[in-house]
Amino acid sequence: MPHLKLEYTENVQWKIPVQEIFHKLQSVLIQHAKVKPENCKHRAIQLKDYLCSNNGSPCGFIHLEISMLSGRSETVKSKIGSECTKIIRKFLESSPQVQVSVEIRDMDRKNYFTTSQL
Repeated sequence: MPHLKLEYTENVQWKIPVQEIFHKLQSVLIQHAKVKPENCKHRAIQLKDYLCSNNGSPCGFIHLEISMLSGRSETVKSKIGSECTKIIRKFLESSPQVQVSVEIRDMDRKNYFTTSQL
């Protein structure tokens, strides 16, 4: 815990491999949410089938979903969202046609089951 799911359209060009971006995103969660690195689960999904347009022109998008156990303040979640957005934009090849979004989800502690020591 937490889970990071990075979805991006096939036309997105990264400056570095996606796996390296995960380390940078994870450092934000360690700093602000005080999570253990060994509990972070990351996955990236490249989307081949999608629809996204900007004023009628085709575009792409990147969406990062971060699911964490509930209990963090809105201030902490805001810092995480803002910093993760900056990281994604930093490692994105220059493209005004790519939309970036970050979503932080609270997971109910009583409904999350795992074998790891949280």
